[in-house]
Amino acid sequence: MKLQRSDRDVFGAGSMLFATLALVLAMGALVTAGIAYSRSNDVSRRVDKVAASGAIGSATTVTLQEFSISVAPGLVRAGRVTFDVRNVGGMTHELVIVRAASAEALPKVTTAGERSVGAVDEEAIPESDKMGEAGEVKAQGHVTKTFKLPPGEYVVFCNIDNINQDGSVTNHFVKGMHATLTVV
Repeated sequence: MKLQRSDRDVFGAGSMLFATLALVLAMGALVTAGIAYSRSNDVSRRVDKVAASGAIGSATTVTLQEFSISVAPGLVRAGRVTFDVRNVGGMTHELVIVRAASAEALPKVTTAGERSVGAVDEEAIPESDKMGEAGEVKAQGHVTKTFKLPPGEYVVFCNIDNINQDGSVTNHFVKGMHATLTVV
């Protein structure tokens, strides 16, 4: 099929209109990205200023009990962070600290063996993301530990397995013993 001159003119004009619209949309996207980047830098500078003023501390209290963990405050200053760990429960718990966006992002055990299914697969966590452990804290016990933490998101959790009287296994992490901590 042969295009007539008027068809070619319409096609050419349509192509120009489409190209112009694409250019306008691309420029809009660049402007939006620039504004978002600028605002994120502003927020980052404000957080740094607040942290430097001493309003954000370098210590947090972690409360362990069946089957929850609370961290207060949940925002601390980067550097040497002291964890005051209190077990107010009736059984032994532990505190493991890893760099991760969330508990859901942690690697999990998928086949029963040494650990129960759903427990955190601690061996699969990169060494650079393992910040340390406060160790086992006996029922009604208390431990204070200090770790050097760079800025980032962290998950604190208890990954203890208990063997029940019927032979089943209860993993504390699976039951909800995890919380997050933000370090700025």
